Amino acid sequence: MRTPLAIPRSWLRGSRGIVAGRRDRVRGGAVAVAPGRITAFIGPSGCGKSTLLRAINRMNELLAGTRHEGDVRLFGKSVYAPAVDVVQLRRQIGMVFQKPNPFPKSIYENIAWTARIHGYKGNMNELVENSLRQAALWDEVKDKLHQSGLSLSGGQQQRVAIARALANEPAILLADEPTANLDTESSNQIVALFRELNEKGQTIIMVTHEPELGEKADRIIRIKDGRVVS
Repeated sequence: MRTPLAIPRSWLRGSRGIVAGRRDRVRGGAVAVAPGRITAFIGPSGCGKSTLLRAINRMNELLAGTRHEGDVRLFGKSVYAPAVDVVQLRRQIGMVFQKPNPFPKSIYENIAWTARIHGYKGNMNELVENSLRQAALWDEVKDKLHQSGLSLSGGQQQRVAIARALANEPAILLADEPTANLDTESSNQIVALFRELNEKGQTIIMVTHEPELGEKADRIIRIKDGRVVS
């Protein structure tokens, strides 16, 4: 197994300003997130919590008309520095989206393809199995690895997305309302999975407007009208 990345005691400070189009989405304040914890950004819809989350791995840059002022620091270094390789940054900082988004490929290739483009040279079969085991999905799909990831249920598709992110052994796993489009049973499975991953040392930062999900976090950061309020 590849050596996990070391995370210092305080490794992330949030952006001071993010603008989408003509609207300020996140303004003012700084955020520090401790390693090895589950941190939740909580607030009403449209308050800027997802925008702040996407600032961490520069996903906002994929949205037209978005710019930022301020900084985000990972391991004491700016993720916005000109020399930063954004592909490698997003390997270090994995992300799970609100809507399950398996690639239109086999379950196996959903994991293998991502690892391959990030330069993985080890035993691919082992990596796929280990990643799916971490996502509590192996026993459900081990006999149909070459079926399309799109053939799975919504909850299983979300766990494929989590396994895909975990294949790169990210220092941080971001989750943008990961249970919003799932039924209660699938949501409970994802919440339990996050807690299990965290108990093994995975740092998780998630966005939610569901108080019940936020209660599972070690720390809650509340956002209102584009500002960090607590």
